Amino acid sequence: MDDERLRSLFASLATLTQHGPIPVQAYSMLANRHSPESLAEHMRIRWLADCRFGPIAANIVLHIHKMDLGDVALSSCVLALLLNDYRNRLQVRNDSRLMFRNSVRTLFSMYPIFVKLDQCVSQSFIKPMFCSLDMLIDDDPDSDDLEVAAGILMEEFGPSLHDLNSYLVDRLIVKVRHRMISDDVVMNRDIRQILLHVCDLWAFGWSELNVPECLAIMPTSGSLTDGRHLAPPPRKNDVTHQEFGSKESII
Repeated sequence: MDDERLRSLFASLATLTQHGPIPVQAYSMLANRHSPESLAEHMRIRWLADCRFGPIAANIVLHIHKMDLGDVALSSCVLALLLNDYRNRLQVRNDSRLMFRNSVRTLFSMYPIFVKLDQCVSQSFIKPMFCSLDMLIDDDPDSDDLEVAAGILMEEFGPSLHDLNSYLVDRLIVKVRHRMISDDVVMNRDIRQILLHVCDLWAFGWSELNVPECLAIMPTSGSLTDGRHLAPPPRKNDVTHQEFGSKESII
């Protein structure tokens, strides 16, 4: 399979994943026809260009590792590329903010996979994840940077980051709060709502179910940069509305 066909395949996988799981045969074909170095490099090109590809790349790494438990060639190549992009993060961001954001997304997508592969190796992700989030929030961010950082915290990694280092998460939340009250031009209504919800999740243990319904926010306009819309949080089945005291009370 030549480079052009491989790029076309990756583009197809990114589209197919929106419609359901990708057959494992597709991953096996990649492993059989390409060297780990070539496959990792082509995956990097794709995940930098396409925000949807990070989870696909993570699944490829996991599947190929399961095919041969002794084979760590691909995972090692992917780790080297991710850490190299992190070391050169300033240059990557100067060249393209989009590529930097996609690199951060992929870093977070890969972390749970490497936890499964090797607990010790996965420790090398911790500092890059926190530093990258800090850059997105506090280093001259634009609205897309803030949406990606908030999305990472809201989607599924808030609790994991808290378990890894609650102090660093608290520092990030302080910076989020400072950003919320700033008068930066990037701080429009939608961004403030998203960041406010991040603070609510932090305050209530990173669980949507713990956030009081009166604080649940449902933006009426706008969406995250990767096309995801903020859905209303799920509620506990046995929770019913109750009214207390006079309706005229201002408390």
